Amino acid sequence: MVLLLTFVAIFQNFETIHFIGFETEFIWIPIWIAIIVLPLLNLYEIAVNTDDYNKYFWLALFLNVISIFFVLRNFKIELLNL
Repeated sequence: MVLLLTFVAIFQNFETIHFIGFETEFIWIPIWIAIIVLPLLNLYEIAVNTDDYNKYFWLALFLNVISIFFVLRNFKIELLNL
């Protein structure tokens, strides 16, 4: 769901608001919250549930990492300056 919201936010224009000292579009606020919280929840579920259904949590974690990659590219945040 977050990956879909990320693509919608990248390709569409939404209302611009001021949030915690910076200017952003409204749709990015839940995306940023989800990008921070969901990978942590997935890692918790992977650590706690060690049965066959664990592959779904790994898939969700992989999709969250892809979402993080697209958000970082959209905001031009470079973590590796080589």
